[in-house]
Amino acid sequence: MDKLHKNEIAGMGTVIWPYYMVFKERLILKKFEDVKIVHGTHNDFKQTIRADIEKNGLLCPMVIDEKDQLRNGNHRFKVLKKQGDASFFYKANSREEVNFFSRLNVLCWELHPDMSQLMEKLWQGKNKKYAEKVPHIFTENVKIAKPKQ
Repeated sequence: MDKLHKNEIAGMGTVIWPYYMVFKERLILKKFEDVKIVHGTHNDFKQTIRADIEKNGLLCPMVIDEKDQLRNGNHRFKVLKKQGDASFFYKANSREEVNFFSRLNVLCWELHPDMSQLMEKLWQGKNKKYAEKVPHIFTENVKIAKPKQ
């Protein structure tokens, strides 16, 4: 697991860092022990994910809901909890946001290592229907200039 970016953070232990943290306003650093697992995993797919993490590291944050239940990234979670104590998660506040962040993660995985078209691709094809349901995510904590009078 040489490709994993990780370091020690006081009070958290070994933290595993995703390469692509696109919506930083929605990131939360959580200990693995504080995340609730709600879905099972399939061993064959877990081995595929393990191989990808060994090759590329952790590409994207996993997704948790408002109750700290893991909604996307179960296989990554199972692999990573043996490598560290905590990681960054996207915190989704609705089902639409869970779907969007899940789709974002798939897109990042497909585009890696060339992320130059990420924002453009988020608004195309099947991705567009997810992005259109959560436009507020794109402007969170963005300063809006007052129009000239």
